[in-house]
Amino acid sequence: MSCRLAVCLVVLLSGLAVAQSARADLTEYQLKAVFLLNFARYVEWPDDKLPAGAEIELCVLGRDPFGGALAAIDGKRAQGHVVRVRRLALPEQAEACHLLFLAGSEAQQVGASLRVLGHQPVLTVSDMDGFIDAGGGIGFAIVEDRVRFDINLRVLEATKLKASAQLMKIARAVIGIGGTRQ
Repeated sequence: MSCRLAVCLVVLLSGLAVAQSARADLTEYQLKAVFLLNFARYVEWPDDKLPAGAEIELCVLGRDPFGGALAAIDGKRAQGHVVRVRRLALPEQAEACHLLFLAGSEAQQVGASLRVLGHQPVLTVSDMDGFIDAGGGIGFAIVEDRVRFDINLRVLEATKLKASAQLMKIARAVIGIGGTRQ
């Protein structure tokens, strides 16, 4: 394992451990905001979607459940890029995003929203039940009062996104590697 990879793994696991140990002090959506930042750090986009010097656009579609939690990550860095948070009113606006959180208010339109994106390299994330089964990239779940996540590797590959091995290792389930891993 290279030194850089080892450092990245330590940072990821430390960040997630801090988030989990601090869960009594943080709200569910403050924790999910930390996870979103870490997803931006441990997923790779094609160079033409995220060229050097570009900002990572982290977008929220629908009624924002995060309150002020996303303000804490706006302006942070991920993979050498500044992360910027934007709120969207329409799925068609998501094409410029790198990471798109679909709020629960979009449950009736989730299929249509994902179809609008097609195979564009946009990491889709939500906490709606059945999100990854509907074609989403990463789905949050609450398990024993802890924020966890599942990854749909087939969707990531179809959209030319690469999740790091470390991210897949700490996921609750990864769909697309010979079925489901739990």
